[in-house]
This record gives sequence, C-alpha cells and structure tokens, in this order.
Amino acid sequence: MEIQTRLFGTIEIDSDRVVQFTEPMAGFPALRRFVVLDPDPGSPFKWLQSVDRADVCFLIADPRAFFPTYEVGPVLGRLADLRMDDPSQAIVAVILTAGKELTKTTANLLAPVVFNALQGLARQVILEGTGHPVRAPIFEEAFAACAAG
Repeated sequence: MEIQTRLFGTIEIDSDRVVQFTEPMAGFPALRRFVVLDPDPGSPFKWLQSVDRADVCFLIADPRAFFPTYEVGPVLGRLADLRMDDPSQAIVAVILTAGKELTKTTANLLAPVVFNALQGLARQVILEGTGHPVRAPIFEEAFAACAAG
C-alpha cells in the first residue's frame, strides 16, 4: 500500500506492517492506524507514522537505550486488548520531543506506547503513580559524563 508522509514523501509499505491502535493516542482521537518506519537500522530512533495523515508522525525510541532501568511494570498484565499471551511479547517505545538543540531532546516516560508486534496491535498507556516524567532529558547523563571526563 502507498502512504503519504511529511518526512519521507510517498512511500510503499506492506499492509501487514500497519499497526492498529486499540485506543487512540492522546490528542489524536481519529487516528488508529500507524506504521513504524526505521530509516536507519541499528539506531535507537524510529518514526511512528500515521497511515491516514501525512502530517502526524512521532519520533520514538526504546526507552532502555537511554534509561536502562526503565520498566512499565504490572500495566502489561492489564492490556488484554493487545492480545498478548505473555507480557514478554511486548515491545515498549517512548515518544521523543526534539529540542532546538540535540541536548534538549526529551522522552515521555509517563505515556509509553506498548506494541504487540505479533498481532499488529498497539496502545499508548499512562503509567499513573510511577513518578515517571513527561519530559525526561535523554542525553543529560551522557553529556554530563563527557563534560566531567
């Protein structure tokens, strides 16, 4: 199938790569179909592109690339709509917000996106009571270590 994107123009994707959100993402109630684009394999950064709106695209990453101890915890057991036989099937990504400077890029650790890649399903979840921030600087520790050393 062919889709329009703001960042990559018109691209061809296999329809089996379309991920159906079981609940809409915060702020996008009409959008449920997305595709994960990986233009730089090996990089922790990927793009979550709406299939239905070219202008809706999110920079995402595996949170453990920047926050090694990050966990979504027991919420995985409460996501029956993702039809996971085992919570270990979950793939977790966080939405990033790029700053004007690279060092200002942040991750939304409070509302990760959980994927069941085997079923082609996903859902954004809110990790209430965890204390996870909405804007966690992803490069803060790395740049502090470089400055100190």
